[in-house]
Amino acid sequence: MTEKNRQTFYKKLAVTGLAFTLVGAGTAGLQSLHFTGEPMVSSAAAETYTTTANLNIRSGPSTSNAIIATVKQGTQLTVVGQAASGWLKVSYQGKTGYVSSQYVKKSVSSTTKTYVTTANLNIRSGPSTSSAIVVTVKQGTQLTSTEQAANGWLKVSYQGKTGYVSTQYVKESTGSSEPAPAPAASVYVATANLNVRTTASTSGAVMATLKAGTQLDVTAKAANGWLKITYQGKVGYVSGQYVRALAGMKVVSNPESIQVVVNKQNKLPENYVPKDLVYTTIPFTFKEQTEKKKMRSEAAAAIAQLFAGAKKQGVTLLGVSAYRSHATQSTLFSSYVQRDGYDKAATYSALPGTSEHETGLGIDVTKGDGTCAAQDCFGGTKEANWLDAHAAEYGFIIRYPKGKDAVTGYKYEPWHLRYVGKPVAQAIKSKGITLEEYYGIK
Repeated sequence: MTEKNRQTFYKKLAVTGLAFTLVGAGTAGLQSLHFTGEPMVSSAAAETYTTTANLNIRSGPSTSNAIIATVKQGTQLTVVGQAASGWLKVSYQGKTGYVSSQYVKKSVSSTTKTYVTTANLNIRSGPSTSSAIVVTVKQGTQLTSTEQAANGWLKVSYQGKTGYVSTQYVKESTGSSEPAPAPAASVYVATANLNVRTTASTSGAVMATLKAGTQLDVTAKAANGWLKITYQGKVGYVSGQYVRALAGMKVVSNPESIQVVVNKQNKLPENYVPKDLVYTTIPFTFKEQTEKKKMRSEAAAAIAQLFAGAKKQGVTLLGVSAYRSHATQSTLFSSYVQRDGYDKAATYSALPGTSEHETGLGIDVTKGDGTCAAQDCFGGTKEANWLDAHAAEYGFIIRYPKGKDAVTGYKYEPWHLRYVGKPVAQAIKSKGITLEEYYGIK
């Protein structure tokens, strides 16, 4: 046997765990090698080792023992004890066996850490802003990582996906058993018509102009009071002077529910449209057949019964505005902001996505002569008093009652009816509470 062939032969045998014998014994030693039983195994705390070559796991600490499994290089094994003659007792996929210690090494200890995002954040396919976006996560999202950050990026796992995030916008979780607190401000809104620019400066080109009330996907705070946002899949910048953070805003998970609570803290999914909108049969203050005459089918039937019941008791009502699409609400709110400013507009009009009119379950009504439509003068009228006393009989509530501004977020609106179904409406009426108080939510 040539020297080259001999070395190749030894290398192959080494993987079986016999190298420690062959180095000193030569081929003659191989012929006379035998084991007289399993050596004593000393107990040890379980540790993780990684194979440095493809390797056989055997039933005993010898190549004469049967092969239980063959594992590839890089496989992790749990070592539960040390045997004589350089063999290790290991556990793998529920089986116990032996491998040569020459072809495994102790794994570097890696601890999984949990991080929380401090802003809406892109997870990318590589450690660079030029890498593709895998997914965008909201501020307050928990991410896990088993690696150290390098060059300002961290490799993370999220919902079965792996990618990279900038360490500038994550912080290590405290390790508390309590769930991570909700972010102080997860939704931002434009408080005026606003330009989105290509750079954080008024010298940047205008990419788009957003209406007041538009909700923004803010991914970071840029220098000099500018915010970095994502809009229609593109990255841009807006002045923070005309943007406001909305603390605690959440997206409702049950938009199709008749009892859904939509308010300043609970918004509908973006561009939500009810599935069962129909035209109502009640008279309105206008003749045109527009979306404002629509309601969800159950609510439309109920409002027809309410109008008929009122008429029997000598009270004539007219509809003013029922359903509004997201686009309509955006235009309406923006016009109010232009007229009265953001803060005042927000006391009587809803941000797009937070209006009950977008649910198809709300409707504004007025007197039969059309006067005092959506105005304070409607309060105290015969029609308003009848609605307060009888609306619940038909499944409606006065959504924004007098003296409940702090709960509902809106001033008294005796003309705004909301369909919730008879049982809930009658319970709310009998207790003199709001929809928020009935469900114990904000």
